[in-house]
Amino acid sequence: MNLFLTKPEEKKLEELQREVKERWQYVRVTSILMLSKGFSADQTSKILGIDDNSVYRYQKCFKEESLEALLSRDYKINAYKLDHVSVLKVKEELTNKLYLTSKEVCQWVEDTFEITYTEQGMIRLLHDLGFSYKKTKSIPCEASKEKQETFLKDLDLYLSEQNTATYYTDGVHPTHNTRSLYGWISTGKEFEIPTVSGRDRININGAVEASNPTDVIIEVSETINAESTKLLYQKIIEANLDKDKIYIISDNARYYRNKELAKWIENTKIIQVFLPPYSPNLNLIERLWKFMRKKAIDPIFYRTKEKFREGILLFFKNIENYKIELETLLTLNFRVINSQFNI
Repeated sequence: MNLFLTKPEEKKLEELQREVKERWQYVRVTSILMLSKGFSADQTSKILGIDDNSVYRYQKCFKEESLEALLSRDYKINAYKLDHVSVLKVKEELTNKLYLTSKEVCQWVEDTFEITYTEQGMIRLLHDLGFSYKKTKSIPCEASKEKQETFLKDLDLYLSEQNTATYYTDGVHPTHNTRSLYGWISTGKEFEIPTVSGRDRININGAVEASNPTDVIIEVSETINAESTKLLYQKIIEANLDKDKIYIISDNARYYRNKELAKWIENTKIIQVFLPPYSPNLNLIERLWKFMRKKAIDPIFYRTKEKFREGILLFFKNIENYKIELETLLTLNFRVINSQFNI
């Protein structure tokens, strides 16, 4: 399996061999160099700790395509019939269009490249390409990318001001019940979790400081309305007596838009900021609610609604225990939703 290289080609590969940082790239370059120096595929594979087929594929890619293709991660797909260019087209197609089954992808590949795949072969191909079979994520079709980007620019200004605080607020209504979860369970066995039939809720109006995710203030009440929101805001003011301004960011729920609340706010240091419509992705506290459910609700069975209430309040009382996790989760990195496209 001799592979002839000119002196300039060999020198270029030797330089690459010293420069590449990834081991898989080193292996591919070294395979070509070894073949050019008279090593057999068997010798090359044993020395480098890879299989013979890989050596043959690397040689084929280098001879028939290019060095750039050989150094691309996507080249491993050539083991599944497609060349480098076709691989990129498959990735582009699946990135821009949703296919519900591997059979549908098989048909598209056959129609496009005249190459036939079994469904299992296609599944292996898709996994190697970095795709996995999972649920789509729903986003509001009315979301405005431009309004979201404008909000994020304004947010940078709020956060850059001296001697101010910025809180995200939202209401949440956890229900006293248990739901089934995914977990590692012995094959052939069941892991049973008791449930209750009740639908009792605890109504929480909460706020989290944008730069300090364990600075969480809550107001628990019979219902979330303008009055309970006012009580929450008073707690925020009391916790920030040394601040000149307090920015409070909320969605457009009626109790945040209440006229009497707005009038009361005028005589305080609070500046109410409303998120763009249909933008839950920009509300930092939404992540806190999901985290609360994960830690204090889903994995725990509460026999009574009183125990349920105690468990929720204990989570907030001990919020500092989750400091490291929350600092990683509640970052100010937001994904802007662009729903103005055709599916």
